[in-house]
Amino acid sequence: MESIIDTEDTIAAIASAISLGKGGIAVIRVSGEEAINSCKNIVETKSKYAWESHRVFHGFIKDNLENKFIDEILITVMHSPNSFTGEDIVELHCHGGVIVVNKVMETLLSNNTGVRIANPGEFSQRAFLNGKMDLTQAESINQLINAKNIKSAEIAFNGVKGEIKKKIDIIKNDLIEQLSEIEARVDFEEDFSEFNYHNFSRNIKTIKEKIEILIENSKRGAHIHNGISIALIGKTNVGKSSLLNLLSKKEKAIVTSIPGTTRDIIEVNLTIKDIPIKIIDTAGIRETDEYIENIGIEKSFEMIQNSDYIIYLYSLEEGLNKDDEKIISKIPQEKLITILGNKKDLIDSKKVNKKNLSNSVLMSIKNDEGEKELVEKIVKKCGSKEFENIDIFLNERQISNLTDCLKNLNDTDPIIANQLPFDLLSIEVRDGIKNLSRITGQELTEDLLNNIFSKFCIGK
Repeated sequence: MESIIDTEDTIAAIASAISLGKGGIAVIRVSGEEAINSCKNIVETKSKYAWESHRVFHGFIKDNLENKFIDEILITVMHSPNSFTGEDIVELHCHGGVIVVNKVMETLLSNNTGVRIANPGEFSQRAFLNGKMDLTQAESINQLINAKNIKSAEIAFNGVKGEIKKKIDIIKNDLIEQLSEIEARVDFEEDFSEFNYHNFSRNIKTIKEKIEILIENSKRGAHIHNGISIALIGKTNVGKSSLLNLLSKKEKAIVTSIPGTTRDIIEVNLTIKDIPIKIIDTAGIRETDEYIENIGIEKSFEMIQNSDYIIYLYSLEEGLNKDDEKIISKIPQEKLITILGNKKDLIDSKKVNKKNLSNSVLMSIKNDEGEKELVEKIVKKCGSKEFENIDIFLNERQISNLTDCLKNLNDTDPIIANQLPFDLLSIEVRDGIKNLSRITGQELTEDLLNNIFSKFCIGK
């Protein structure tokens, strides 16, 4: 992609989601030196507050090239430096929908040759480059936008508030303190007593432990961001799609009496008792010559291996048979939440043989019976203890930089063990500090910045 480091251009983009053909409001964001003048070219208003900073005023969009009005809007103006990007910003609040908002966007660009469409993430990148936020805050905004559940959104917002930078700065300041002593000794060795390798080793060990905790919590935090995956496995027509709809409280999956209805993986993200969960409906497992259905069945077996947990469903009307037992035998026991007998409404539950089914739940998904017991089993197996002490989420880039810093500190071990010249320690500590600085954006190249922000949405 083209470099988006240059911030001299005035940029514009649709900054809100728009639905196909309809919508209440859509927002077009314009940022840069010509933001106000470019919008003045297409806005007619009689408001006495027009173009004042942090004011909302009424106006109309007019295409001067065609001499006609396009839309009635509200306009918000934010003068530099008191805006998201640190530049002059104008936001045009149009009526929503694909046709109207795109026509307003087209009018803005066609009537102003000095305005171009923003690249992905360019608004956030300008905010970073203009010192309005550090890199972790910018990345956390992207995580917040893409959050799949409430818990993930809460943790992402902690990053927006600067909690990631705070934790990184604490570790970084600890390392700077160690580096300062080493470099002071190099310059003024005669003023210090003999270097204490033991004390230095103890201090570095404490710092390494802080880094290791951050890395470990971030790996556990990936479950929060993506949701703990629970695959619904079973033969055809046992109620997997119905259970998905019941738990999500929405009609996400097609439910029929026709065997093999579900041909592909269907996923729903939800939160159960504060636990972020991704429920995965899979194709029913059976013998079939149907090519596409067989592909779905292969994916079902793959989900047994790839998902975090499994709920196995069978029909109480048919009973648990050898085919069920064969499939269950392929499920690792540590992954199995429960064996769920469905269609309780069709049988006398007292006659159900629960032999070897101590971990079972009997339900009538159709009559919404047994959900509470199932939820209790899900919570017990996927309990929220897994997420204790996780208040920030680090992405792969940030974890990689932390891991590199940890490697730098581990490389001090042989220097300490052999009591080599202590000034050698400064090389590893300094590199460790640089790796921490990369997390917050103080040690970055243009190419890396472009790569990071290119993953953002256009209007952010």
